[in-house]
Amino acid sequence: MPTLKFGPINKPVGFQSMNTASFSDMPPAKIIRELIQNALDAAAEAKQDAVIVRFQIDTVALDDIPDIEGYQAAFKNAIRFQLQASGGNLSDTAKQVISQIKDGMKSLYEGTALMLSVMDNAIGLNAKRMNSLLGDGAGNKPEDLSGSYGVGHLAPMVLSDIRYMLYGGVVKSGNRIVCGQAVLASHSGTHGMKAPDGFLVNRFGNGINGNFYKYLNKTQHPKIISDRLDSIREEWGHGSVIGIPAFNNFRQNKWNLWDTVSKIVAYNFCSAVYQGKLSIEVCEGDATRILDAKTLEDVLEEDKDRTRVARVHSFFEGLRPSGQNAYSIWRTLRGGKRESLKMRDGTAHISLLTPTDNGNTRVDLFRNGMWITDNIHGMKRADFANHQPFHAVIEVERLGGGELHRLVRKAEGPMHNEISFGRLSKTERAKLRTALHNIAQWMKDIAPEIENEEYQVDDYLMVETDAADIGGNRAFSYWGEPTPISRRRVSQVIDVIEPGSGPVDVPPPGPGPGPNPGPGPGPGPGPSPSKRHRRVNPLPFRSIVVPAGIGKLKGAIRSERDFDETLLTLQVDENMDSTCDKIWQDEDISIESFNIKPSSRDKKSPQFEVQGDGRQVKISGMEKQTDYEIDLEYKTPDELVGAVATPVFKMQFHRQAKSTK
Repeated sequence: MPTLKFGPINKPVGFQSMNTASFSDMPPAKIIRELIQNALDAAAEAKQDAVIVRFQIDTVALDDIPDIEGYQAAFKNAIRFQLQASGGNLSDTAKQVISQIKDGMKSLYEGTALMLSVMDNAIGLNAKRMNSLLGDGAGNKPEDLSGSYGVGHLAPMVLSDIRYMLYGGVVKSGNRIVCGQAVLASHSGTHGMKAPDGFLVNRFGNGINGNFYKYLNKTQHPKIISDRLDSIREEWGHGSVIGIPAFNNFRQNKWNLWDTVSKIVAYNFCSAVYQGKLSIEVCEGDATRILDAKTLEDVLEEDKDRTRVARVHSFFEGLRPSGQNAYSIWRTLRGGKRESLKMRDGTAHISLLTPTDNGNTRVDLFRNGMWITDNIHGMKRADFANHQPFHAVIEVERLGGGELHRLVRKAEGPMHNEISFGRLSKTERAKLRTALHNIAQWMKDIAPEIENEEYQVDDYLMVETDAADIGGNRAFSYWGEPTPISRRRVSQVIDVIEPGSGPVDVPPPGPGPGPNPGPGPGPGPGPSPSKRHRRVNPLPFRSIVVPAGIGKLKGAIRSERDFDETLLTLQVDENMDSTCDKIWQDEDISIESFNIKPSSRDKKSPQFEVQGDGRQVKISGMEKQTDYEIDLEYKTPDELVGAVATPVFKMQFHRQAKSTK
């Protein structure tokens, strides 16, 4: 029978090495996403129209696991070696891993252990693909694909309490290949120290011409994997399987396998499922449930009113978009106007639906049926301010996507959940920006234009400090001087009536910020109204805002001019949290309570009114060169909870239609 082979190593490696640390805390949403994405890529390489991924749970016994005796001997040796190397002081992390492995072994002894098998009908595995799967950063997939072959590699290791996985594949010709891998810690051997990784192979090769391993003969294939390959061959002809013995059910008891898998796949692969390119089977006991184009709506409809993305450290951490947005994606794919936009660098399929349910514009990007991001350059809500709100879904496919597909693939990074131009060369950035600009322009041509100022974002100025101490008697301090922020609309035509010609709605130009203020109002007759162009100055405010408790902020405001009326809104700062991760889009924060007063007792307090469902505060009677202190309480949006651990806020000030002095 085959045995686990542990190769030599020249440095000690613990139970929680850099390799294992990368997946040890990986949440289920990312693991399942990786499994499905790899199956889709394997099907794409085979030029296969549709892929089936089956999740199956069975009970396994100790004797079902190949070379379990060799595994136990290596485990005990690793504990002994690590104790000696650390002087008897194992880290808490090492103790936790050891405890989990012992629990997994106990379940195998008691006959209560489960094994999760993930099977697909994609291209299957041969020696070359198995080498790539087992390798560390040595993949040889075409660059327009992503991840490992078949159904994944180290990502699912966290699902096995004994950190032991089995792999198998059968190709179209009927040839089969099987391997296994266990990840423990370095331990002593006859001729020196052994590596933590044990491989279920006959022997190691020298690596020349891809000769890394001498894989098992067919007669050596363990029954637990061979039986599943028989099923794949009989039903689908070819495909892959990954076996996860001592399956820990994602370390929770609340969610069953169907609830977990169907939700994650429906959210992240809505496009692939809707198009019939992906279907999921979940087999538990005698019951089999299917997620496909027919049942997709049922799964998404369950959470269609959930606006919150999964919280950090929650079971569904990393699951994006929200339930409401995932359902909206399905509605857009089903009922939106769909068109194939052919460009010089490739083709994008765009579905656009207007109006939206929540009155917000949203754009989602999918590649090969997998959701990538809703944070796309040039496609934020403000970029479509002059258009009726719409929801658009962009689909870029490997076949027909051309250079555009390659650029998106390269820019999305290893986790496939963002578009970062920093991963591209200067020439590639220009190509991708041009393609995205063309897509955005197509949307603008399709979406109806509006003239309602409700959708306009006026000029504003906000300067804040990241180290303001507003406690005690310490005065507020501002950072820098007011600086105009250049907006898309830099000039406008207005009716200008010179002073002395009678009452007007629009006042003459008055003094403004900067080294060269314009002329102020003055008496005397003037000419009749005329059309003039003048630059639109942003509001000359300076402000700071800092936390003052859970859901509370303190701040200060100072204006360079008197203002009869202005609107204040609260927003998350520049799509960033305190770690500078760009994971949030600008959106007004609901203000629950608000108060403003001058810092000086001889100044009059402005009047204010919270309006627009708490989205804005109208402030009346602010005097120039006066420091005002504010206290406010806010309600954190559902989608922000969990997405941003410690949000940084900013205040924005918007023009009112009434005149300013």
